[in-house]
Amino acid sequence: MKVKSLRILIFFQLLFSSAVAQSDSTTSEIKISKPESYFRVNYDNDFFSATDRYYTQGIYLEFIFPFIKKSPLSKLLIPLNKNSINYYGINLEQDGFTPRSIRHDSIYFGERPYASVFFVSHFLVSIAKEKKQRLTSRFDLGIIGPDAKGEEEQKAIHFALKNIQPLGWEYQIAGDYVINYNLKFEKGLYVKKKFEFIGFAASRIGTLYDDLSLGILLRAGRMQSYFDNLGLNAASKKKSIQNVSPVINKKFQFHAFSKGEIKTVAYNATMQGGFFNKNSIYTIPSNDIKRIVAIAYVGVVISYKAMSLEYTKAYISPEFKNGLHHGWGHCNITFCF
Repeated sequence: MKVKSLRILIFFQLLFSSAVAQSDSTTSEIKISKPESYFRVNYDNDFFSATDRYYTQGIYLEFIFPFIKKSPLSKLLIPLNKNSINYYGINLEQDGFTPRSIRHDSIYFGERPYASVFFVSHFLVSIAKEKKQRLTSRFDLGIIGPDAKGEEEQKAIHFALKNIQPLGWEYQIAGDYVINYNLKFEKGLYVKKKFEFIGFAASRIGTLYDDLSLGILLRAGRMQSYFDNLGLNAASKKKSIQNVSPVINKKFQFHAFSKGEIKTVAYNATMQGGFFNKNSIYTIPSNDIKRIVAIAYVGVVISYKAMSLEYTKAYISPEFKNGLHHGWGHCNITFCF
């Protein structure tokens, strides 16, 4: 697989997106709103749950700027309507997966295989404030396998923390391409100033994940409405045109949330191997994949002026036969400008 060529294509796509945006900066197009720009750093690790297995770590960076709309890939994304507030962004993500024990120096049969994924996402969050609706569409392009560098990252972190070195990465999922398209629709069912009850449906289709989800989100506290903007509670330094996307109050804000979802799974390349490359040394048989998976999240968010902090605990039911329940912690920091 020509992984280097794929990386070059991803790099030039990002570069081209920026260049097109700069060349079109003098456009006279009248915009309904001027959404805020965001930068967010996310980090997941099951260290927060005192384990070292399954989904063991995820690192992803999000960049949300209006000029990203000028990327040619934006045509693949779906806005809600002509009056919606649209946030275009790019996400870089690396995820790592391991079996329940990292002390086996041979294939751990009956367990989750080692797997590493890296991809770049082009996404759009489209919000219809009056209808209390939110649609997120995302296109992923990347790789799964050794070139995603999950082995090197986990070993480097364990070395830095003077922890035991993981064994068995040489049997990880073989290299393949990641091409995925994701949709998530959210609707406010009961939305008040200090409490929100939101339902959602989501789907993912492609070479990495194929699944459908239904769930609910509850938010309570001193917070900006989920349907006013991205719901990050970070105050923008720029006022929007016609106040369509209102500037957030610069006072201290705090809210708690919980989310639950049921997922129907058709395919998961991190357990079943790549879609194109069937040469992985070890994978979980299709018959052993759990087709119904439950996931729950509980978290808190605090924010002040242009910065927001979040901490979340996540829990997931077994994803394969004889698998264990699993949990991890998620934290992020968001800057709005």
